[in-house]
Formats: sequence, structure tokens, C-alpha cells
Amino acid sequence: DQQVNDTFTIASYGFFLPHKGLLELIEATSILIQKGTKVQLKMINAQYPIPESENLVQEAKGKINVLGLSSHVELNTDFLPDNESLLQLSEADLIVFPYQETGESSSAAVRYGLATEKPIAVTPLAIFDDVDRAVFKLPGTTVEKIAEGIENLMHEITQNTKAIRRNKSDADKWRAAHRYSNLGTRLTSILIALENQ
Repeated sequence: DQQVNDTFTIASYGFFLPHKGLLELIEATSILIQKGTKVQLKMINAQYPIPESENLVQEAKGKINVLGLSSHVELNTDFLPDNESLLQLSEADLIVFPYQETGESSSAAVRYGLATEKPIAVTPLAIFDDVDRAVFKLPGTTVEKIAEGIENLMHEITQNTKAIRRNKSDADKWRAAHRYSNLGTRLTSILIALENQ
């Protein structure tokens, strides 16, 4: 189990795109480190084959250097096979999806994060409504709110509080309900019921 004096590892996952809040996450990490928090950020964020993504990756690298975070942030922008991504993510203590306002209706990346069975933190946006019970909501989308939310969760996770245990149980239920085998069974029984009407 994790000792309080150990370094706490946060991970991010998904394509490196504008609304994902990845630059905000780097800045939030900087705030935590300035406060003396032992934290490591592992970014598993593949560069998407568009100029915006390439520019963002360059901006992120610049930010990491300017903020003096080179030894605290590991940035992986390669497109990794699923099992490799899962392996990397499962080494984290907390996976964060710090999305900013987006028109997307749901996030495939967050469902993927849930598969790791690690605690998940998301910004309070509608895109995460479908995984509501299985994740922790950060108090806002700003750099400060992201940092504050992560810091609170770090304490909860390290202490393995009641809230953490309850979330694990809710997330387990969510995973069980969304396994393809279960969904298939449920769809089959719906179809049979419809045929027999």
C-alpha cells in the first residue's frame, strides 16, 4: 500500500487535442509541486495527425520546460497499442480527465480509464454524465480547481477513505453493467421480448 511519503502518480490518457485540458493539467501539477506535494504526472496522450495536436504537444513541452517540470512529467505522445496503454495507466494512483468545455456527448477515453480499475477524476462536464457514479468530480475546470481536486483526492486515496472504497464499489458495478458480455445478454433478452409481443 502507498505510504504518505511516496510519490503519487497521476496519469492522463486520450488524444492530445484542444478540449482535453492537458495544458491545464500540467499547470495544476506545477501548483501541487510548488506546495511541496510529491507528485508525478504520466501523460499517455497520443499526438493526433492534425496540426492542432502537433502544436499542442509542442506547447506542452514548452510549458513543462518553463515550469521546470522535466523531472516530474513524463510525456508519451506515441500511439500505443491498447494493452500497452492499459499497462502504463494501471501504474498510476489516479487517472485524470481534465476536459474543458466540449460538444462531445461522451468520452471513450474515460471508459477506457475505468477498465484499469484505478480511481478516475473528471471535470464537472456533461460529457462525463454517463459515468457519473463511477468517477470523482473535480470542483471545476480551472487550473486551480483541478489542482485542488487532485490534492483532495490524493489524501483520500492515500488514506483509503470510505469515499474511495464506496467509489471503487460503484465503479465495479458500472464495469460489470457495461461489460460486452452482459450488454449482449441484455440486448438478446430485449430482442426476444420484442419478438414475443
